[in-house]
Amino acid sequence: MAVASRQPLRPYPLEASVKKAVPAIVLLLFCSGLACLASAGPAARSDRLAVLESQINAYTAAAGYKDDMYGLHVVRAALASVREGSGGIGACLVDSVTGQVVETGRNRQYTPYFRSDFHAEMDLLNRYENRVKKQRSGTGDLDPRHCPGLVLVTSMEPCPMCLARIINSGIKTVLYVEEDKTGGMATRLNQLPPFWREFAADREFRRAECSPELRQMAHDLFHLSKREFAKKTRGSVLPSNNSN
Repeated sequence: MAVASRQPLRPYPLEASVKKAVPAIVLLLFCSGLACLASAGPAARSDRLAVLESQINAYTAAAGYKDDMYGLHVVRAALASVREGSGGIGACLVDSVTGQVVETGRNRQYTPYFRSDFHAEMDLLNRYENRVKKQRSGTGDLDPRHCPGLVLVTSMEPCPMCLARIINSGIKTVLYVEEDKTGGMATRLNQLPPFWREFAADREFRRAECSPELRQMAHDLFHLSKREFAKKTRGSVLPSNNSN
């Protein structure tokens, strides 16, 4: 298994052809339509979820994309989260030596009851750390943050809360199937506070090498449940002191 490779990502053929063939206005409308999935009515969302579930169940890992098998694993976990009424994100830990998935997690914020901390990566690390029960020795020669060969794969770029938890866990390599352009933190490492930026200096955060189709599935599952709570608060923000 070579999930921790530092080779640069190769361009995706589908992306290149779309950029050349589709006018900018059409791309804008297409992206806007995807972003509106979360605000669609219950029937429309149910229909879209059924289509996505069919696509995911029929999908097999694509040759030529070395992380596709793990990307499919976390997308399936994300689907289970949406089915339960939580956010559409899944995550797993992979042993890069054996290639085996050693732990799986998913967003559980709303099931069985609300837990604001239960993002997919948080759930994953809770399960792993509760199972292995690492200890810190009194002499300091045993470091519970020592995670040799472990790679964290998530269906969406980690948010600030999850990124800090991942850094604190000691895991060195993080792959995400799709970027979160409005809430992701892995692509904004230079904006971390100085302590966390230095703590993360020896880590690798990058997009997984997955097919465009699988990346789209991860994107769509996330947007079926994307931050509805934030939309509800936008109209009730208190005016600033400079307001008339």
